[in-house]
Formats: sequence, structure tokens, C-alpha cells
Amino acid sequence: MTVEMIKEAAANFGTPSYVFDLDLLKERVDLINKYIGKKALCCYAMKANPFIIGPMNEYTDKFEVCSPGEYEICNKMGIAPEKIVVSGVNKTYESMTRIMGLCGGKGIFTIESETHYEILSKVCREQNTCIKVLIRLSSGNQFGVDKETFERILQRIKQDDRIEIQGLHYYSGTQKKQKKIAKEIAMLEEYAEYIKTTYGIILHELEYGPGLSVTYFEGDDEFDPEEELAGFAEILDSVKAYEHITIEMGRFIATPCGYYLSSVVDIKKTEEHNICIIDGGIHQLNYYGQIRGMKKPYMQCISDGKDVKSYSVYGSLCTVNDVLLAAVDFPELSKGDFFAFERCGAYSVTEGMALFLTRELPNVVFYSDKNGLQLVRKEILTDGINSANII
Repeated sequence: MTVEMIKEAAANFGTPSYVFDLDLLKERVDLINKYIGKKALCCYAMKANPFIIGPMNEYTDKFEVCSPGEYEICNKMGIAPEKIVVSGVNKTYESMTRIMGLCGGKGIFTIESETHYEILSKVCREQNTCIKVLIRLSSGNQFGVDKETFERILQRIKQDDRIEIQGLHYYSGTQKKQKKIAKEIAMLEEYAEYIKTTYGIILHELEYGPGLSVTYFEGDDEFDPEEELAGFAEILDSVKAYEHITIEMGRFIATPCGYYLSSVVDIKKTEEHNICIIDGGIHQLNYYGQIRGMKKPYMQCISDGKDVKSYSVYGSLCTVNDVLLAAVDFPELSKGDFFAFERCGAYSVTEGMALFLTRELPNVVFYSDKNGLQLVRKEILTDGINSANII
């Protein structure tokens, strides 16, 4: 997006607001497919940003959902059940009954505990349907199961005529180095061979989250997306034990497309520094690794000021933690100037403490060269959400 388009977005839709550049989004998915498209399918982890799944539907292969609400969004947006991976650590009988009723067993389900297996098996029998599953192997966190439990579930599935094992699901975190990814892939290869030799069961599919790195802040090492993808593609060449590979990514896909616009509403000073208050804050803007404004994200300052001054930028929340930037040089700021924070297409819109202090949920806007600026969610006031409704 050009500066002129950013200004137009702020003028038309106000601040704070999110703008997602759909052209940049498509460029990122096309880049991913350039390097891994012949090696693996691309699965978008929609928790990173559920707003963009509609535009992505035509050029990504799968969507990972981790809650009943995310599945309902996919259903509303017309995402085919065959493209959905039903993941998440809290699968309930009620939610799986609803989801299986919507999909008719289409798509794929992950199993992250023996309880998950029992719930899915029960619902399959009640609805007289069959499903395919991935068992999630834990990397040591709360997601998935250890190898002993994995193999116990695998043997139960072997005796179950309603559930078919498709493969293994694995994810260990984000912003990972290529060396760690290669080590994980080697371990997963070895484990698939062990399962085949020991139990006579073939794990056909590996769904793997590489956690490729993205750069958020000026001065940090700049991770070139093409270098990240090229290195990862070489690692994928070593995969022989699995017939199919699905690469699950959220942050790496969505980050570049997002802008967060927030206006200057007050300027003041203390004995120590100049203070700028904006109409947004940390409840709406989230960068992985940011701590009390100590790093400057990639951003633009839209101001006509000439002289350069140092400002600390604070949001609208009544907490000392609401620091966006600490002592950063900008052209002299005035009320009405605004900031366009960049590379915030992942998680900012969903992961902030959005209801703290009963501030509004911002407008959400799409931009593309073809369609220009489009409002896709109108500002939502939260007093009705944050107050008791006594009947």
C-alpha cells in the first residue's frame, strides 16, 4: 500500500483501524507455493487472522481450525469441509457433534489425547459416519501426546472401523532456525519408520508447522522470506517416509499483509521525555517479542512536522504497560497525525486483550488494487459485552 492509500484508509474509516492488503497476502502465498508447492500442500492456521480466510480460499489448500467458533466462521464463509483440519486441545462431545454434523465426516480431525479419540469415535457411531485423523505428537508442550500414548491410540484406531489413521501432526513453536527444523524432520522420519516396522501401520501424511521466521522490528536480523523458504524446501527433499506433506503456517503467511492505523490524540511532556497518546494501544496491537515499546516495529509516521523530536508513544489504556514505543525520533507530532504500524497481519486483530477498559473493536478494512478499500467489519462498541445483563 502506498502512503496515499494509507492516508485514504485513515480518512475514510478513521482510527484505530486494521487494514489488510490482500495483494500482499496473495504474493506471500504465491511465494510459498513457488518453493514448496510441488512438495507439500499449504495449510493456513486461521487463528493468526480469521478475517482473511475468504480471500485466501481460492489459493490455499487447507485451513486449520482450533475451536468451534473458527469452524463456524469457515462454514459461514463457504470453506469446503474437505479443506478443513479440525485441530485444538479442547475437543468436546458437543462441539464435535456439531462439526461432524456440518461436515458429514469430510476433512480431517486431529487427536491430541485419548479423550479426543473416545469423543470422536462415539460421535462417528452416533452419526453413522467415518473420519480420517492425524495423531498429534507433542514437542513437550501441552499440544499432542507423548510417543507411548501415540502408540496406544494408534492401536485403538487399528481396531476401530469408523476412524482411519491418516498420519502425524507436529508443531513445536515459531521463529525457528533451519537447523532445528531439519532436526525435527529427521526425528519425524525416523518415528514413521519405527511405527511401520513395529506396528505395520503406515503414516501416510505429515502435517508439520515449521514456524518459519519473520522480522518485526527495525535493527533486528532481517529474515528474507525467499531464503527461509528455499532452505526449508531443501529440508523437505529429505522426507521419504510420508507420502503426503502438509505445511501449516499462520504467522509467516499473514504477517506482511497487515497495517494498524492509530491517531495522535494528545501531546504532553514530563521532565524526562515527550509523551504522545494515541487512540489505540496494546489491546489492539501485538508484536511477537515486543516488551514495553523497547523495539521499534516497521512503521510509518504520517505527519507534516519538520523538526525531529524524541517521543514515547502510549496507548489509551489506563495501565503503565500500554507502551507502544519508548523514546523514538519522529517529525514533530501534532494531534491528528497518525501512525501506520506494519507487519501486523498475524495475531494483532485476535490476540490482544481487546475488551480491557471497554474500548471499541476497530474497523477492519481490506485493500486490493482491484477493489480498493472495503470495510469488512464495522467498529464494535464493547460496553454491552463488558456489562452484566440482568433479566
